[in-house]
Amino acid sequence: MRPRHRSLLASLALTCALQTTSCKQEEPASAGPTEPAVPGEPGTPTEGPTTPRTAPPDEGPLPELRTGAAEPERLPQAEAELLAHVQDGAHYYELRLPQAWQDADTVVRVHVQSPARGVAVLDRLGGETKVLLRVPLASGDTAATIEGTAFVFADRAEGDRWLALPFTTKGPAEDPADAELPRRWTQAFSDELRGDTRPWQLRIPSHPWREFAAGRVWVATTGGSTGGGVTLGMPARPRRTELSELMHTTTAATSMQEALQHDRGLRLGFDPGPSTVALSELVPPSLEEHPWATMTAALPDPEAGTPEPLAAAAPADFWYLRFDDIRTLLEVLDEADAWVTPVAHIMEERAEVRDLAARYQAQLGLRRSGLAKTLGHTVVERVAIVGSDPYLREGSDLTFVFELSNQTVFDTELGRHMADYRSEVPGIVESSFTHGAHTVTVQRDPTGRVRQHRATVGDLAVVSNSPGAIRAVLDAIDGKRRRLADEPDLAYMLARDPGAHGGFGFLSDRFIAQVVSPRQKVMAARRQRALAELLTPGYAALLYGWLEGQVPADTEALIAAGLLDRSELRHADGEAITFEPGTAARSAWGSPAALTPLIDLEAPVMVSEEERRAYETFTRSYQDYWRQFIDPVAIRLDLEEEGGAAEAVIDVRVLPLISGTDYGELEEIVGTQRIEVPTIDDGLQLVWAVGADSDLRRDIDRSARMFGGSEDIGLGWLGDWVVLGTLDRRSLVEMIALVDDDIQLPAPSQDGRRRDLELAQHAGRLPVYAAAHVRNPTALITTLTAIRATVNQVAPGMVEWGEHSRHRDHAIVRVGVDPKAPGEAAEYAEAIALYYVQAGDALVLALDPKVLETVIDRVLDGGAPKRGVDGGPQFVMEARLAEGRASYTAAAWALQGQANRSQGSARAAAEILLRGDPGITSADGLVARGLAYFGTYPVSASGRSDFTLGPHGAGDPVHGTEIAPAYPELPVENSPIEALMSRLTGVRASVAFDHEPAKMEPPARSLHTQFRVHLGGDD
Repeated sequence: MRPRHRSLLASLALTCALQTTSCKQEEPASAGPTEPAVPGEPGTPTEGPTTPRTAPPDEGPLPELRTGAAEPERLPQAEAELLAHVQDGAHYYELRLPQAWQDADTVVRVHVQSPARGVAVLDRLGGETKVLLRVPLASGDTAATIEGTAFVFADRAEGDRWLALPFTTKGPAEDPADAELPRRWTQAFSDELRGDTRPWQLRIPSHPWREFAAGRVWVATTGGSTGGGVTLGMPARPRRTELSELMHTTTAATSMQEALQHDRGLRLGFDPGPSTVALSELVPPSLEEHPWATMTAALPDPEAGTPEPLAAAAPADFWYLRFDDIRTLLEVLDEADAWVTPVAHIMEERAEVRDLAARYQAQLGLRRSGLAKTLGHTVVERVAIVGSDPYLREGSDLTFVFELSNQTVFDTELGRHMADYRSEVPGIVESSFTHGAHTVTVQRDPTGRVRQHRATVGDLAVVSNSPGAIRAVLDAIDGKRRRLADEPDLAYMLARDPGAHGGFGFLSDRFIAQVVSPRQKVMAARRQRALAELLTPGYAALLYGWLEGQVPADTEALIAAGLLDRSELRHADGEAITFEPGTAARSAWGSPAALTPLIDLEAPVMVSEEERRAYETFTRSYQDYWRQFIDPVAIRLDLEEEGGAAEAVIDVRVLPLISGTDYGELEEIVGTQRIEVPTIDDGLQLVWAVGADSDLRRDIDRSARMFGGSEDIGLGWLGDWVVLGTLDRRSLVEMIALVDDDIQLPAPSQDGRRRDLELAQHAGRLPVYAAAHVRNPTALITTLTAIRATVNQVAPGMVEWGEHSRHRDHAIVRVGVDPKAPGEAAEYAEAIALYYVQAGDALVLALDPKVLETVIDRVLDGGAPKRGVDGGPQFVMEARLAEGRASYTAAAWALQGQANRSQGSARAAAEILLRGDPGITSADGLVARGLAYFGTYPVSASGRSDFTLGPHGAGDPVHGTEIAPAYPELPVENSPIEALMSRLTGVRASVAFDHEPAKMEPPARSLHTQFRVHLGGDD
């Protein structure tokens, strides 16, 4: 297969662009050791490029994981006691299970196979474990015999395991007239939906549907009022549906919907009150623009910026992303589907996805297949994508601006794409409207799946999914609207970092101001409430399927069952909602999978008093972070290809540095110090500059002296940098194989003492290391001497501290447990120790002396960091991967462990859908129903949706179920993780905090990050 490096660059860049919102020192002096504990004489680091180093040793085959499937231990069949049977709209049964498990064990799940359509829940009131079963009347089964299996979680000292207790029951009920049984079943079902009955280790991940169903089943089954809902065993939770919650963020949509669905399930209305406040009275954050003219004039060359021609077609308050080669852009989606987006979901622990690429591709009427080959750079000179808001997941406008060199071929190809959509999507109708001097052609189906808007202006072709957005773009082209090309912040950012780049993205002052404006925040909050209303019919249909064992015939069946109120087929604003079971609810607000872009919704003139207060709360919070200025974000990307490999360079500059973030904490470490870091050839390394003005340096000095009890302990010896890293060695994989049970079958039981010793032995072989620049060797000797004295005073006779060996005439010192130490401590003398050396002007530490020797070579041969120059980085992270090596395997295993940890959420969502719609028989059906009812669909740890439902709950063929998990060989074939590992050979990231050239009060700073991604070709 041909290499596809260019598409990798673009996909990484698109991900970054769409997710971004957002004194002279003493020279080292030489000093020899004064006692065996002090390192040898320092050497002098070599200037210049990194010298060749020895390849990692061949350590033989890597350890393997414990693969296979785990099945629950099957207990002998038992007979359960039937305690009660009541008919009240359904058959309700109460069973007592014989306790065939230990007191500390917990029954977690009951599967009833006969009657097949029953819903069994657990009731533990009174200290007994009982099964409460509801069977719908329509099933025609009075359950003369009840057969099922109880699954028990056994939390044992020797390790957790699952037990399966099959049971059957016969005979008449002891108490056939228990009138409270339906209410008790409802209570238990609500508790189970929320996961309140499970051990803490097995908590069911929260989900908006579970919040809805727990409340709605109470109302529908018991006829309880909203007040009655408070009597449930659910915790009384505060109303989290205030508009201030909905305005704060775009990243907490799921938790917001959980709160909204909690209230909707109980039919608790939400009324923000009458609209009595003019929107114009809401005051946005009082943040200023930078004095761009002054700042630009202070640059070395204010005219150095490379022009962005397509920025003349972008509204000033839209985000902007431009590619010079359309082939790069179109291949973005292929790579994003293969690994970029799925791996991003893994890192976010996101078990439900939206398939945004397919959604927006259909809306725009564009296809990938053949387009790059047909068009390419001979038809399209360059392309830009613009949008008015950041809510891509929920629903946003996307507009493509193509600069054409052959319009005829372009029009022909897009015509083929639309013909393909017409064969798949019924009801696509062509229409047009006029805007200014332009005719906009519209292709749209009734559901809005396709909503293409096209116009041509000279050599520009504009394709959008939004009438409001295409009007804004056309106005920008005509000069009737402020254009990004004319904005001073863009001019500054282009001139500040001059040069031509294959791709460029920009978030302007005006875009960020628009995102936090009263109009957009109020509309985004209202749209979230509308989404909750759109979700309600589909949620009700799924609950019907759970209770009745079949899908509802129509909407009237949901209303008759009390699971949906007729009033819930309208929004709070009176807008109608259309819904039929099996399809998505739709309204002017859109559908769960694709809400109407904010730009296409009518802006409110008046808002409620509660909305005003909510916006004021938001602005106060926003200003706590962005204290003075609104500032832009610029993203540049390039590709350097050589032979069969490539290097993608993604450069991001953000103004200003936001307060209260991890970046602020990093700046406290690095201060104003700069570093120069040679590249590494294996492993992982992180390097921090350490400024003389660093807050961290002062804090550590104070803490060390306080707890060490000596004024000699501190960091007065520390110079310009510190390093943490690991070499590419087998012991990395050995440790993961020992401790990570998320990716393999549990290890055989082992007594705690032996386990601890084994852990120490493996830890002692880890190839981790640390290093620090030594500014004052005398101060280092004093500090080490003071630490040694303190250790001997605190733990006399326990620690051995002395020279271990020498490497390149440098003394390696060992600090570890004394073999003659009393008690069990002596066992650890050979297991783990710390080794250190002063090599050159660096103090190096490691757990393995062989690792230390390798790092010594790196330092003495010119591979150590050194003081950098202005404009250089202040933090550098670099990793190198090679297939078959330990780091490669460790990375693949770590990613899979991350993916596996989100499987509880994926399985829970899949079970909601599969139990709610028994007609789902394929992955495609599950995806379709998920998008219709949730706006998302679940994916497994291998990026698939082929879930099935069985006695153990929902599972997939590769990873099994919660009760019977499966552990395949890693990486899983055709998984996103395998795709990533086949592409990535290295990455280097750097961070710097730069002062801007103009003199300002307070001084302007920017955050500058750069990513260099080393890519390998496809085999």
